[in-house]
Amino acid sequence: DVKCQFFEKNNIIYLIYGIFPDKKGKWFLEQMAKYYSDLVRGKDINNLTKIDKYDIDNKFRGHLIFILKEYLQLQDVFSDQEIPYLEDWIRIDYIGLSSMSIGVISLLLDKEGHLNVEVPGEFENLEEEMEMKESLLTAKIEAIAANTLGNTGAYPRWIAVKLGFQKYRFLTFKKYQNDYFLSCLSEGNLRKIEEVETQIEPILYHGIST
Repeated sequence: DVKCQFFEKNNIIYLIYGIFPDKKGKWFLEQMAKYYSDLVRGKDINNLTKIDKYDIDNKFRGHLIFILKEYLQLQDVFSDQEIPYLEDWIRIDYIGLSSMSIGVISLLLDKEGHLNVEVPGEFENLEEEMEMKESLLTAKIEAIAANTLGNTGAYPRWIAVKLGFQKYRFLTFKKYQNDYFLSCLSEGNLRKIEEVETQIEPILYHGIST
């Protein structure tokens, strides 16, 4: 449904109108407030000259376009749409446990480098290029996860990366007591990930209970 969401910071009210989940709306509003606060820092907003108002308005409108593009990228990454599964199995390639933060796995690229990750420069061999792609991909995932956690207080349950027609790899995250996160890299039918997590949990509890 269409909604209007508000956010107040430093006696300035920001609002957006449209169709969006509450947490994503909160993220958008906080990005608006953060940038506008930077624009008017050190200025008396009640006594701005016409030139100052024009300059601030132009810069703010331009940055809104950037925020919208970032929002749409988050929509693509954290999509709520149903993913069609052709497989009746799930394969786990990596399991990690991290404290106080989401662990990030860079092993999303297959040997053929199917993910379209552009990296600058020239490389002596395929292994070096793959390593650079993995590093860049890891940095992007870290930025998305940190931004989501910092601005919404929530963490992504999973991130889907499309490799080909109806072929995906998944990063899944599950939070446990004492701020521990279980991270899994998988391929196949994501509906089966909870079965895997259930089998892993008895092994985890000894380590995360302290």
